[in-house]
Amino acid sequence: MRGFRDMSFSPRLYAVAANLLLLAAVAYLLSSIVGTALAAKLIPPADVALSAPPEPLKEEPNKPAIFYSLITKRDIFNSAPPPPPPAAEPPAVVTPLKLKLWGVAVNTNGRSSYSIIEDLGARKQGVYGISAAVPGGATVKAIEWERVILDHNGKDEILELASKSPLGAAKPAAANAPAAAASPPPTGGSIQATGENEFLVPRAEVDSAMENMSQLFTQIRAVPHFENGQSIGFRLFAIRRGSLFDKIGLKNGDIITSINGTEMTDPGRAMGMMQELRDASNLRVSAIRNQQPVELTYNIQ
Repeated sequence: MRGFRDMSFSPRLYAVAANLLLLAAVAYLLSSIVGTALAAKLIPPADVALSAPPEPLKEEPNKPAIFYSLITKRDIFNSAPPPPPPAAEPPAVVTPLKLKLWGVAVNTNGRSSYSIIEDLGARKQGVYGISAAVPGGATVKAIEWERVILDHNGKDEILELASKSPLGAAKPAAANAPAAAASPPPTGGSIQATGENEFLVPRAEVDSAMENMSQLFTQIRAVPHFENGQSIGFRLFAIRRGSLFDKIGLKNGDIITSINGTEMTDPGRAMGMMQELRDASNLRVSAIRNQQPVELTYNIQ
């Protein structure tokens, strides 16, 4: 045993062993390749049935743009159809109620507007704002410059100024007659200025104006005027040249604050004053003109 332990291998012996292992590996690979080649020669190939290639797709002609309109109409994110559009509301018609619109006070600053409406059956006038109930079972829905929209039994009806003809009504005209320019209604007598902001007004002038109220309200516009959130009177504008208001010295932009000491902060009170003025002989109108107070005096004879 001792002699066996002392036995050692030389480097040459290691080289021989390595070569033998390499030859064995090469022989194994060659035998495997040869065996595979012989098997391919001896075993017949399997029959494989291949289908014929499909015919080439035919190119479709270009379609019109309307063919693709469904793409824009379809909601790919929501399969539910869109709701139908709301039905168009029927156009408003002239109200059949026995009412007459004498005038309006439209406030463009978002505050209250008013209308003066007469109940022809009771021969009584009143001041009505938005949502106010008027005779006949209707309510005021909107107040515009020349008309009032009424809500009557759930339908919109129009009440126009007394000076305007019904909607769609044509005024008859003589053939080949030239169109005459609109002019204020004739009034009796003549208004005279007797001093600075003082006027002499014939009684006939006042009576003629009060009897034709529908024309009178078309000669001027008035809207409530507010300062610090409170109404202090009515601002005048759109005064027609040659009208009664023009003759008595009123100017566009004047703010009427009081008449004979009665403050014009309430449209109902202002309407009442119009009736009282018919029998008055002296008027004192306090106003603000160009941010300065001014007083106009009228003697009615």
